[in-house]
Amino acid sequence: MPGRAEQAAGPDSGFAFERRPPRSPDSLATRLIAGSTPSRERLRSFRVLGAARLVMGSILLGWFILNALGEHHEGVGMAVAAVYVLGVLGQWLLSLLTTRGFAWQVLSAVLFDLLAYTLLQWLAGASAHELVLSYTLPVLAAGVWGTLRFTLTTAAAVSLLLLGQALLGVRGWETGGELQLFSAGFVGAAYFAMGTLAWQLSRRLVRQEQRARSSEIRAGRQLAINRHVLLEHPDGVLVVDARMRVEAANPAAANLLGMPGTPEELAAGAWDFAEPALAPLGERLRELASSARPSAPLQFENVDGLRLRAHVQPLRHLPGGPAYVVFVQDMRDIGNQIQQDKLAALGRLVAALAHEIRNPLGAIAHANELAAEHGLSEAQRMRMSELIAQNVDRLNRIVEDVLDLGRSGTRSPVLLQPMRMLRELVAEFDADSPGRIVLEAQDAQATLEFDPQQLRRVIVNLLNNAQRFASRAPGAIRISLRGGPQLRELAVANDGPVVAPTLRTQIFEPFFTTDSRGTGLGLYICQELCSRYGTRLFYRVVQQGGTHGEFVIGVVAPAAGA
Repeated sequence: MPGRAEQAAGPDSGFAFERRPPRSPDSLATRLIAGSTPSRERLRSFRVLGAARLVMGSILLGWFILNALGEHHEGVGMAVAAVYVLGVLGQWLLSLLTTRGFAWQVLSAVLFDLLAYTLLQWLAGASAHELVLSYTLPVLAAGVWGTLRFTLTTAAAVSLLLLGQALLGVRGWETGGELQLFSAGFVGAAYFAMGTLAWQLSRRLVRQEQRARSSEIRAGRQLAINRHVLLEHPDGVLVVDARMRVEAANPAAANLLGMPGTPEELAAGAWDFAEPALAPLGERLRELASSARPSAPLQFENVDGLRLRAHVQPLRHLPGGPAYVVFVQDMRDIGNQIQQDKLAALGRLVAALAHEIRNPLGAIAHANELAAEHGLSEAQRMRMSELIAQNVDRLNRIVEDVLDLGRSGTRSPVLLQPMRMLRELVAEFDADSPGRIVLEAQDAQATLEFDPQQLRRVIVNLLNNAQRFASRAPGAIRISLRGGPQLRELAVANDGPVVAPTLRTQIFEPFFTTDSRGTGLGLYICQELCSRYGTRLFYRVVQQGGTHGEFVIGVVAPAAGA
């Protein structure tokens, strides 16, 4: 199993070898050199190193040619330098031609440099102390491309070579041998520091490169997805910059607006907002650019007279300046969708209505059969007659509710003060138990735009529901007016049990009821009426002063700039 040090430092740290089964011949190089498959930047830097080694070898060859460095080693030094130049040239050309065996290329370069510089320094003798700097290249190569283990091994090898050369050059301690050993040790320590620093910088650059490559991949992927979504979107989509230039457009936009050319050609500058088909859209974009208020949907006609609707969404905080996304829709498609929604809602209503009618009809038929039997007492016949009358009344209420739903069209709203109506309703509903209903208002003069008769119908329905579940205690039902001078909320709360979370999404559905005598259309009709007058009816649970539920008529705030 791998040691703790290797697990903490990662596979490239090189702090410990791991026990592994026998590997392929490349295992030694890949364990010493980090990344056998180089990235583009790492490969480029290795080729630059090869060129630097070639220049260094040429300089050393020239140095041996121009200087007489001993009676016996001058020719050997020039030969070794020439072989080194040729070897480096071959390695450099190999790195230019292929990336296969990259780890072996780096490893052979480091070992070749160590061997060549050791021979050349020994042949140069004591007169060429500056050649110790030539070990910089293999130490840097080990630090940049190798693991930390390989880097430290290379620096240790260089230090041992320098110390060995210093010991061989010592003639006696009286001639300064201590200074030579100290210098060799100091240079070796410097190579340790340089190799470690190079390894640290290399790892950081590798991580940065990996992050950059990952970001590039994600950006390219996102760009491809955006392009696919843009091309396949059924509505027209335009992206316009602050100078009214189209940055992107899909084929649907070109078809709807009647602009000739491909989307690429149009996005390249062929859009002209002075064209009759685009003039209304251009005016709206310029109006939005000079105003911070959101824009309402725009309806206009294209050159073929096709009715279109455009919705502009500003993107103000983008690099490079603001932009605007324009969604263009065919009004015929919108009308078809509305018609389909109406038919679907009608189908659900008819199915629910048929289900609700079937039960009382079945009860009437069964009671009628029982009433026709002989031997029934007068009391039993009266009971059958009552059952038939009750179910007929239930059928009549269902029909009346459905007819009211169809007849209750939107009337012209009136600016009214609900407080007077609420006082009358409290007096009516609270006659049997005075004090059971409490009316409170933040502003008794608060106004609301609604039809008086239909608002009364909604509140009566909410009070009937509250009376069913509230206790008989004083203040069990509470009517609250919030906000002023324009009413914000009108809430009817009671101290009965709250509606279960699983039922809160169903209480406004048609024919859903927990009362066997109810039709299940009351809350549905109330919600429909509220939506017609710029309000919405919803249910919520309040924790303040104990947990209780309340039905709220909330005023929908108008859109800014509307």
